[in-house]
Formats: sequence, structure tokens, C-alpha cells
Amino acid sequence: MDEVTGAAVPEAGASARDDRMGRWKARGSRKGGVQPGGSPVYGLGMIGAVAYFFGSAESGRDYVLAIPKAIFWPTLLVYKLLRYLAA
Repeated sequence: MDEVTGAAVPEAGASARDDRMGRWKARGSRKGGVQPGGSPVYGLGMIGAVAYFFGSAESGRDYVLAIPKAIFWPTLLVYKLLRYLAA
């Protein structure tokens, strides 16, 4: 540690990239990388989508397809929106 600035000084032979990675890991991430991508809001949205698709199901096949529809509906929404805008 540098006495003047208080910054971490890399060990002899350590590259600047190693120093940057060390500071990046120290920012509070669990495994030293990027934080997990899921969020509680997305989880609640998925539960709501499953409830919606189960409520609108009319046959056994619709009940089986409710879970994949709940997972992939944001993808289909963006695809149809971009298709609409491109037309």
C-alpha cells in the first residue's frame, strides 16, 4: 500500500491488469466477477405471467405451454415489436 495515496501497489512482477482485476473483485462481488443477472422484479413478473397464462388456459395443452410462454414472452414481445417497426 502506498503511504502517500493509500492506493494498493502491485507486487513485483504483477501486471497492471492484475491490479485492475484486484480492485474490481474488491467492489463487493461474490465470486470476483459480475453480479448475478436475475432480480426479484423479474421473478415476480414471471410468477405473474404464469398466473396469467394458467388463467387463460382452456385445455391441457395450454396448461403445459403456460410455463414456457411465461419464460419466453419478453423475447417474443421484443421480436414482434422490432418486426412491426421494421415494416
